[in-house]
Amino acid sequence: MFDSMTAEVEVLEFLRTIVTTIKPELVVETGTFSGISTLWIAEGLKANGRGRIISCEYDPKIYQNAKARIAGSGLADWIELRNESSLDMNVDGTIDLFFSDSDMPIREQEIRRFLPQINPYGLILMHDASSHLKIVRDAALKLEREGLISAILLRTPRGLVVAQKREGRS
Repeated sequence: MFDSMTAEVEVLEFLRTIVTTIKPELVVETGTFSGISTLWIAEGLKANGRGRIISCEYDPKIYQNAKARIAGSGLADWIELRNESSLDMNVDGTIDLFFSDSDMPIREQEIRRFLPQINPYGLILMHDASSHLKIVRDAALKLEREGLISAILLRTPRGLVVAQKREGRS
């Protein structure tokens, strides 16, 4: 790990590989934090030669740090960074990949809010879903029980949900 908040290196590699595999036109990430996962996703978009990522960070100070990192990365053309809450953010278009990595208590709300815009064949990823970080895991399983998503729990050090809208399964 780069720090206590950024996704694990294995998850970052997975994110980049998912992007190069499914070739999303629109990626939405919540919880930019330091911008490291944003950059790994943008590397995948660049390798594809298309797509963009919209990433939001609520905290203004953390946003400024991420903005500086992204500006110096050579990947800024692929990234739209916003200083706002994911629950207030408006996104135009169909979301092909949704990466929920913001404040854990609002992850379920994020998924519910953006679910209508997520491509039925797109992917939903929720970070921090290990058995010891129950709030995200429980939210994903609740959404699955309600018939909204089909979820797979990956045993990464901090846990990762890989999901798809249930309608994409038919």
